[in-house]
Amino acid sequence: MSNLTLKAGQVAAALNISTKRLQNTVDAGYLSPARAGRGRGSERRYSFEDVVRMQALEILVKSYGLSAPRAAQMLSDVWPRRFSRRPSVLVIRPEPAVGGVKLEPIKLPLSEIVAAAEARIQQVLEDYQEKKRGRPGGWSAKFTKALSRVSDALQGVSDEQIEQEIAKYRQKRRSRKK
Repeated sequence: MSNLTLKAGQVAAALNISTKRLQNTVDAGYLSPARAGRGRGSERRYSFEDVVRMQALEILVKSYGLSAPRAAQMLSDVWPRRFSRRPSVLVIRPEPAVGGVKLEPIKLPLSEIVAAAEARIQQVLEDYQEKKRGRPGGWSAKFTKALSRVSDALQGVSDEQIEQEIAKYRQKRRSRKK
């Protein structure tokens, strides 16, 4: 899975988060996609490492209750320069003791996160269906038919009558707001 790149929807499905959450995480600078989109309509592509890193970030935020900026900073401090599946545990050391209280480090089981991410990505690659974008097929015919029904009903109505009805409708709406 080292040279695999995924679309945002696939990553979101693998991590069980919304694509908007993933987009916000990237826009905030907590995660950088392997290939950033350039311009409107272009897509971002994410590597396997990006998926694992996002999963680790989600664990720190949801399970440990850290704020996203703090969790992202902590991760960037300990993330291996060359990502491999070898390090079994990421150890995040706490800040120096406050008031004489010694805190334990946070230990993220990186090898387990990697294994779970591989399994989820494999499942997503088998099952994921890209959502259709744009207008559905046959919309033009349906739209034209609806317009003709409306225009047929308005054949015997003058512009003045239409303006009067609009004025009545607006008056009714204004009286409801008061």
